[in-house]
Amino acid sequence: MDANYNLSGLVARIKARLKDAEFSDEDIVQFLNDAQFEILGDAEYKFLEKVYEQQVQQGGAVLLPRDFQALIHMTAEAKHNLAPMEYMPSKDYFDAKGSGYRWYKYCVFGANLFYDLPNISDDLDEQGDEEFYTLRVFYLAKPTMLVESSDKPLIPAEYGEALLLMALARCEQTRDNYDIAQLHENKAEELITNMKVRYCPRQLEDANRSNLPITFRTRY
Repeated sequence: MDANYNLSGLVARIKARLKDAEFSDEDIVQFLNDAQFEILGDAEYKFLEKVYEQQVQQGGAVLLPRDFQALIHMTAEAKHNLAPMEYMPSKDYFDAKGSGYRWYKYCVFGANLFYDLPNISDDLDEQGDEEFYTLRVFYLAKPTMLVESSDKPLIPAEYGEALLLMALARCEQTRDNYDIAQLHENKAEELITNMKVRYCPRQLEDANRSNLPITFRTRY
């Protein structure tokens, strides 16, 4: 199943289920993308978790990754110190006055992550090299669109049937087969529930988490 678990393989399987070789490939691709965003847009699956790293010497701002959806947590690791960073609402962060008040705090505003750390640009380690913080951003990624025939869904292959069924339901709706579409959706929901039990073992703890709007699409 894994070898054919890509966009072209899914389109072929849907056409076979529909018993209609002439059904529009373009519509099927759209339905598959809509289904994937719907399935992945309302839960915090661990297979969407990523880590972004960057070396810095002081507080500042970094541009968030293009697939950023929500920040889980972040740390700043110096050679002899691992500092957990604490979320601060953006208004409090930007209104903060006084040196050090924002140290080890961060906020997300727009497409940027703002963070404050003590300046270590003049510090040297035992070998006389400059000291750096390794900034690690643990975040929830948003899915990308399936475009190329070889593109693979982010939904694990063992739950690919859920994606298939949700797309099939949309196909059947275009043919006015609403009863069949509902049967596909019901079965898909059972599989999605099982997937959530397996891949959503925890809830995000940060105050700035968010769901992915179903209408949002990204490709890079």
